[in-house]
Amino acid sequence: MANAILNQLQALKDQELYSNICKVSDLALTLAEQKPDVFNLPTKLQITLYYSDACFFTRQYIQAESLYRQALQMRKNYIMKSKTSSNKIENPTNLLSDVDIKYQIHLCCVALKQKNAACEILQMISARHRTPKVNMALGNIYKDLGQERAAITCFKEVLRECPLALEAVENLLKLGLKGVEVNSLMIPVSSEISWLSMWIKAQAQLHSKDFIGALKTYKSMEVHGLLKDNISLLLNIAYCYHYLCEDAKAISTLQKILRLDPNMIIGRDLLSTLLAASGTKEHNRALEALIPSMDTSLWSAEHWVVLGNYMYTLKKYDKAAYFGQQACLLDKRNLEALLLKANTFLQIKKYQDASNHCTEALQLCNFRYDIHKCAVESYIQSNRIREAESVAVNACKQMNFSAQAYCLHASVLLKDPMAASRTVRKILEKAVSQDKTGATNALPMLVEFLEGEQQYEQASQLLLKHIETQKPSSRLHQLLGDCFVNLQKDDEAFHHYTIALKLDPTNQRSTEGLNNIGRSLSLSKRDSYYTCVAGETSYNSQGTNSSDHEVDPESDADPWPRGEDIESFDEC
Repeated sequence: MANAILNQLQALKDQELYSNICKVSDLALTLAEQKPDVFNLPTKLQITLYYSDACFFTRQYIQAESLYRQALQMRKNYIMKSKTSSNKIENPTNLLSDVDIKYQIHLCCVALKQKNAACEILQMISARHRTPKVNMALGNIYKDLGQERAAITCFKEVLRECPLALEAVENLLKLGLKGVEVNSLMIPVSSEISWLSMWIKAQAQLHSKDFIGALKTYKSMEVHGLLKDNISLLLNIAYCYHYLCEDAKAISTLQKILRLDPNMIIGRDLLSTLLAASGTKEHNRALEALIPSMDTSLWSAEHWVVLGNYMYTLKKYDKAAYFGQQACLLDKRNLEALLLKANTFLQIKKYQDASNHCTEALQLCNFRYDIHKCAVESYIQSNRIREAESVAVNACKQMNFSAQAYCLHASVLLKDPMAASRTVRKILEKAVSQDKTGATNALPMLVEFLEGEQQYEQASQLLLKHIETQKPSSRLHQLLGDCFVNLQKDDEAFHHYTIALKLDPTNQRSTEGLNNIGRSLSLSKRDSYYTCVAGETSYNSQGTNSSDHEVDPESDADPWPRGEDIESFDEC
């Protein structure tokens, strides 16, 4: 009978009929308890292992863990009895090794989100018996628990046996190892695979925050005959663009990935974040198209973030926060979910909650401008200027003192009555010197600061110096017109207001400037046309841009994505 049951259990396993294995094993083990002589210990152990595996594959992780632990103890008992009775283990190839059973217990603990328990069971395996998969698993757990030195040791061991384990390579680079050192662990294969050394170089640049260098290296690989249209490569390029605050290019790259792989998951959440932040009608439509139509039980954290960002653009903030929380339940380290919740709380004036989520996000990634910006805004809105300045200073350090980071710092100081004018001006001048193309608000911010100090001549000279080298801008010509009005140079003011209106006929400030030529324009009236929040200053305009950021009140009040399941969220 024992052989018959084992043979049938193996046949069921070969056909992946795991629920049937559960039923048969349960009955067989109950029989073994009632009649201990029916099965010997090796047979009972094998039935328990069949049962354990079946429970694992049917996602009964608690039951599977318990059975694996029973099997582990039974195996130890069997080995001890074999030694004392001078008998050898029968059919050792049919029994899982001690290492394999412990690895399966670890998988159950990970599925149950018990990382400490998973770590403990793997640590019970002696170092000389740890296989690459054990070292990889242990390295990932050490990394998540913040034990970086132990994680590095594990990942190095993986590469010594499996030099092409690229995930181990990425983890080592994330943990601070130099590209040269990592490459030395891969010599057996790097000399034979032409693109590998270049890939390692790009990854090393990415994780050392040399995003410009990484972008250049990735692009040199993204060519015909090498790695053209490789999705993982394009994804890294998109993230580099985002880290450099070139979000338009990041969106374009992510949309290219989506065309290559319509089922894209990794990067889908970032794309939704960028589309929502843009706020144009075109991007809102693209965001709606990102929402999956499959059953919600199959959704990943990224899918929930997409839906949450869509609700955010519709100004349905309660639903946006709810969907962000759903994403966090699936993956508490998802940056886009944390940022979505922070931005949503900021909109509904729960500033403490917003700052808490930003702090959590910054612990995971401290070199993203959008996270720093959200944190600064939440602190400013709650009148915590010191904390806002601390975040802004940290942003400058982590973002390699970029123009965006300098603008963020200056925006905080402009809110601080204790800040010295000299310090503000110095920071804005650094921002202007960093921004060669006019991609940020550094120049307008500095000009408005100088106007506030009534240094109109310096402001006009600064604008004239940069206006010819940067892309034609209605705003810059309008600011120059303002300077000339205050300098009582009406002809020059008329000239630049006219150019500003040619570039943007909806520039209301230029229209009023023309009407005010010949009259002194008070500073308070001029300032009323500007808003400055976290380094973003804009003039009032009645053009199409304003409608791009708002939902049409005549449109469907509750547009939902395709699929009947999503309609049930209306009562959330």
